[in-house]
Amino acid sequence: MAEPRNTYDATTRMTDVNGSQIHTNEAGSGPVLFGFHGGGPGANAWDNSKHNIDALAEHFHVILMDMPGFGHSTKESVIKEGETLDRANARIVREFMDVRGIEKAHLYGSSQSGPACMRFGLEYPDRVGKLVLQASSPGGPLWFTPSPPQGIQALGVFQNDPTYENMTAMMKNFVPDAKLLTDDMIKARFDAAMIPGHLEARARTQQVRNSDLRAEIGRLQAEVLVVWGNQDRMVPMEGALNALASIPKVRVHLWGGVSGHFVEYEHADEFNRLVIDFLLN
Repeated sequence: MAEPRNTYDATTRMTDVNGSQIHTNEAGSGPVLFGFHGGGPGANAWDNSKHNIDALAEHFHVILMDMPGFGHSTKESVIKEGETLDRANARIVREFMDVRGIEKAHLYGSSQSGPACMRFGLEYPDRVGKLVLQASSPGGPLWFTPSPPQGIQALGVFQNDPTYENMTAMMKNFVPDAKLLTDDMIKARFDAAMIPGHLEARARTQQVRNSDLRAEIGRLQAEVLVVWGNQDRMVPMEGALNALASIPKVRVHLWGGVSGHFVEYEHADEFNRLVIDFLLN
């Protein structure tokens, strides 16, 4: 897959948010669309969505945002005492918007960041447009899958023993189609995991849980698109059924074949068309 025209260096930006440095990659103009990453070691917004930024930036002001502890954002904890992870991250996004003068935005959350997007929609309904949730649901049991899934187990192995070999094993669970998993992807993720302070910050973050939002999600007014891969080994696709059953204004798109946790990469062109059509219509 070709490298994006909107390059990392050309789009990178730092914003001071109440004393914390938040790193973003930004491109395009128009309605604001935030893109967030998951919670695994080495997660960052650029690697999550660099294969989508060119297409999306033709229609939106795209802001790919590293949450605190990840990518090149601050490694110090910004979670307040008693906050759940979704509440803390939703607050940080709102504070970022206030600093930058952004009144309203669409939100795209991948995996662990999905609950923060839903929380944002619940707490700040006048500041949100539509939500795109990738491999993320309001919560609840996964009926058919042993817990934790094998990908989550591999993730824990790397966190405890961060070798390139263990990163390779973890990435095979993210992208199960061997033809799509490249050496460059593995190296980029490994390098991001080795950013000083990241693994320690991520370990602290993992001690704070996302809320189970099922009791509250019925009052979410934003329209929601949920996307998932049928062979997701990190967050199994039964979660899409939870989303379908509990989110009021939801539609779900499932990919078959050998589709994993990174459908925005594995099916980039279709993902881009789907998201653009959903957000604009």
